Amino acid sequence: MSYKSEERDISESKFQEEYELRKYEYLKMERIRVSNSVYRCPYCIGKRYYHPKELPQHASNLDRGSQRRTRGEQAQHRALERYVRRYLCVEDSSEHSTTTESPAVCDRDKERLFVWPWMGVVANIPTQVKDGRRVGESGSKLRHELATKGFDPVTVHPLWSCFGHSGLAVVEFKKDWDGFNNAIMFEKDFDLNHCGKKDYVTILERDRGQRLYGWIARDDDYKANGLLGEHLRKNGDLKTVCGKEAEDQRKDAKLLCNLTSTLKEKYDHLREMEIRYEETTQSLIKVMDQKESMVKSYNEEIRKMQQIANDHFAKISSEHGKATQQLLAKREELVQCEKKLQQREVQIENERSKLLLEKKMNETATLEQEKADKSVLRLKGSFLN
Repeated sequence: MSYKSEERDISESKFQEEYELRKYEYLKMERIRVSNSVYRCPYCIGKRYYHPKELPQHASNLDRGSQRRTRGEQAQHRALERYVRRYLCVEDSSEHSTTTESPAVCDRDKERLFVWPWMGVVANIPTQVKDGRRVGESGSKLRHELATKGFDPVTVHPLWSCFGHSGLAVVEFKKDWDGFNNAIMFEKDFDLNHCGKKDYVTILERDRGQRLYGWIARDDDYKANGLLGEHLRKNGDLKTVCGKEAEDQRKDAKLLCNLTSTLKEKYDHLREMEIRYEETTQSLIKVMDQKESMVKSYNEEIRKMQQIANDHFAKISSEHGKATQQLLAKREELVQCEKKLQQREVQIENERSKLLLEKKMNETATLEQEKADKSVLRLKGSFLN
């Protein structure tokens, strides 16, 4: 019984080792990288992401700490821990980095010279002879393939000579640390498939087949003769990671100094503006007080003028009313005088008519008297004769 149990344990242990190896190879072919700084466990349900230094601790905890995990799941997480520690350059999972500027490169490579802007080299690009010249894939197609894998290249420059396509291309990445991390992951992706620079150099050309080889451009590529070296020297410089970090620190310090100086100038300018604002505000308040006083005086003068005008109008109205009454009374008096005059005129006319009648009667009487006198004189004369 113990022999069968031991044989079964050996068989299960061998199965787990083989299963772990298969998962490890799977991780080498199917990278688990999600972005430049965070990763996701491919064997756990959910969408939790981990920092590169948190992921091996997660895998180790699930491998050793949980009794509910199956041996297959434990083997999966052992393969994950092995992959992360080897290919993501994670040494201590208990340390957590809070910056995204540190490059994903091992300490031994920090003094190595890299071509900056960060560049990668793709070799063994398939070519064919057409019209006496070699032609190959365009840079845009290769760039799209690399972008699909998550390396985010800026551009791809195929290298051409007088004979046509050289089978080489230079991949340019962003100038920041994200671009450097992409370049490192680009190289590791080719290394996982045994298509790195070492493999390219050691494998004979006839044995390379149709596989692409790639690596990050370093000082040996920069100093090399031929199209590759000429292109790198023309478009880039050599820098170490430490040197680039120091340069960035100097730039950051200079930028910080400039920003501090600018901030001080802005603060002084702001303070000056505040003082001018206070002065302008006080002046404006003074002007507003003066304006309010002027408006108040103006309104008071207008009120007085309106009161005087009202009083004058009332006086004129009163005098006009009195004059109107006097005119009406005078008119009435004139009307009465006119009536009296008309009556007097009638009376005078009557008296005149009477006088005329009396005068006429008097004249008639006078004529009759004269006639009588003449008759008397004739009679007298007759008597005397």
